[in-house]
Parts: sequence; C-alpha cells; structure tokens
Amino acid sequence: MSKPRVSKRDADRIEFARSQRKQANEFSHDVWQMIRAGRMLGEKFKREYPIGPYTLDFVCIGLKLNIEIDGKNHLTEVGKLHDGNRDAYLTGMGYSILRINGFRVTQDPMSVRSEIETMVRRLRDQKALADQNPTPPTPLPQAGRGEQE
Repeated sequence: MSKPRVSKRDADRIEFARSQRKQANEFSHDVWQMIRAGRMLGEKFKREYPIGPYTLDFVCIGLKLNIEIDGKNHLTEVGKLHDGNRDAYLTGMGYSILRINGFRVTQDPMSVRSEIETMVRRLRDQKALADQNPTPPTPLPQAGRGEQE
C-alpha cells in the first residue's frame, strides 16, 4: 500500500490559488486563453500557481517563466514594492519575469501574444544552449595539495 502523497506546497496557498482562478479578471482570462493547453508554442503553463510566499499569475515551470498581468493595484507604491520583492525572490530562484500591463491585453492582444512568444523562444534558446554546454564539474584537489603536514 502506498503512502499518501504529501504536497510540497502549503494547503492554504493552494486553496488561495484555486480561489484566484475562479475570480480571474478579463485580462487574465484572455491571456490564459492564449497560453493554455500548449497553445503557446507547445509549452505547458499553469495559472495562479503558488511558489514560496507568492502566487504567480502564469508560470511555465519547464522554462522558469513567470508571466504577471499587472492591473491598477500594481501601479501604487505598495504594489510596486510588493512586485519588486516578488521579482527579486523569483529571479533568485532562476525565474524570468514578464510583466504585462492588463489594459494592453484588451487593447492590443496580438502584441501581447507576440511578446510572450518572443520570451518563450528566447528562454528555449537559452535552455538549449545550456544543455549543449553544461558547466564542467569542479576539479578534485590534487593529492598532497592543501594538506597540512
């Protein structure tokens, strides 16, 4: 008999993410339709996904890409501070962040889609290059070096 699956993510954070999905605004809904189900160059995206203390609007785990749709709350001083802290946290974990002004989604959806595609392609290229040129392992110390006699 197998053990019950233990989530790495906090149950309260997951529940918060679920409620956010249900309350998605028009901007988020429109972007989700662009990127869901592999529609964005075949990449898998998740929405309202909790990572650490934050819930990301959209994330592609494979490319470590976070897409944030910024509404009017993000333009306030408090919003900017929160976004700065969040971006620093995520970039520290190796994520790239693409911030899109929510109003652009309805005003110019084709340019938003193009911007996301450009970012996905760039991150794919970086990943492919890193896979071709992995960092060499750290050499072992030579015998007799660094030892005290």
